[in-house]
Formats: sequence, structure tokens, C-alpha cells
Amino acid sequence: MVDILRKADGLKKIKKNKLNLEEQLLMDLEYLREYRTYFHIGQNYGISES
Repeated sequence: MVDILRKADGLKKIKKNKLNLEEQLLMDLEYLREYRTYFHIGQNYGISES
């Protein structure tokens, strides 16, 4: 999954993200699996919910 994300991320020309791709994928999987709120996920990763 990370390899696919790396290929897609290489095509985009945007600013640097606060989280690396592995953390972004894990955050997405936590959201889908556990139905956690953005607030709680943001608290775990030290970022805002928006």
C-alpha cells in the first residue's frame, strides 16, 4: 500500500506534509477500522483535526 502511495505522491507538487506516508496510511486505516473522530486521531498524531 505504501508503494502505491509513494508513486501517487511523487506526481503531486504540494507543500511538505507533517506526517510521512506510513503515518498517513496508518491514520486512514485507524479512521476506517475504528470509526475514530478526527479530534482523537489528531490528538494521537499531534496535529489539528482539520
